[in-house]
Amino acid sequence: MGLFDPRPKRDPRDFFDRERELRDFIRYTRSSPLTLVLGLRRYGKTSLILTGLESSGMKYIYIDCKALPSNGVLGVDDFISLFIQSLEIFCRRYRSLRTRIYGFLERIRGISIGPLGISVNTRRFSPSSLVDILYYINDLGEKIVFVVDEAQELRRMIRYSFDSLIAFIYDNMDGVNMVLSGSQIGLLYRLLKISDPNAPLYGRVYMEIRLGRLDPVLSREYLYRGYREYDVEPSEDLIDYIIGSVDGVIGWLAYIGYYTVQKRVYSREAVDEVVENAYNIVLGELENFLKIHWMARDRYLALLETIASQKGVTWSQLYRAVESRIGYVPKPTFNRLLKQLVDNGFIEKRNENYWIADPILEKALKHRIIRYRH
Repeated sequence: MGLFDPRPKRDPRDFFDRERELRDFIRYTRSSPLTLVLGLRRYGKTSLILTGLESSGMKYIYIDCKALPSNGVLGVDDFISLFIQSLEIFCRRYRSLRTRIYGFLERIRGISIGPLGISVNTRRFSPSSLVDILYYINDLGEKIVFVVDEAQELRRMIRYSFDSLIAFIYDNMDGVNMVLSGSQIGLLYRLLKISDPNAPLYGRVYMEIRLGRLDPVLSREYLYRGYREYDVEPSEDLIDYIIGSVDGVIGWLAYIGYYTVQKRVYSREAVDEVVENAYNIVLGELENFLKIHWMARDRYLALLETIASQKGVTWSQLYRAVESRIGYVPKPTFNRLLKQLVDNGFIEKRNENYWIADPILEKALKHRIIRYRH
């Protein structure tokens, strides 16, 4: 596959650095009922999960919540359909278990087995049957890892308590260990409510792995190794320019590397072209957020633009700057807006200062939005 391949990695040979995190992940998934893998967008969470599971040889059900509808509320039917699709992939991957699982599923109302595998009629399927299926998987006699990638998306699910399901599996199914990942870390914590004494998961022990950016030395090593897989010897100027453009976010490093080797153009202009494309991606993600929070759109943009233009701004500096731009904002409201941006992964707080979390978003805000306003 190679370091620059834009798809999630599964082979340790294509997985750069993170040896300690990979060892911890394998150890945790073998022994801990619940492991959280946390990191902002494009930090390599999915690659860590899939590489760790493939390396460990453990069987796993992988549910990718990015496949759910991106906006609005979710019904339990949405999750059931995604779960059944993931279970079908599990059965195809582990053929030795398929006959047994199919035989069990045929007895469940709303599920049928056909030439294309498992299908579900969500109108006839009872959500309580999810627990029956998981109990059966628990009793297969093998440790199974139940992975929910970008699990914070399930906070939008109505009339079904996902944290109660996780707590039930934790307490009653010792043949199933769970892995939940999240790029919107605050929203994932909000979904699980682990610190809430009245919540189902309160008091449960869990393991946590956090991924960050590569430092400049590792970023440089990653780029040189990636280019050499294509027999390319990039100039030091190009490497420095790429590192300065994306500040150690491995997903963006791979994106630029892949684009330049496919185009066979190794110049600053080529990097700028990739970064312009990346602006569209991050601004699209921001626009999806603003559509949901449309009533506070101007306030959110004022916060983001102020942080992008000043870098490392304190709460009081930020409050004064936003107030001077859009007028009075009650402090409790201001704090809620900040928390939403942190929880959704658009900004981060470091040493009492607020920063744009993604360097590409920071540049997009400066070059596309702030420059346009002026």
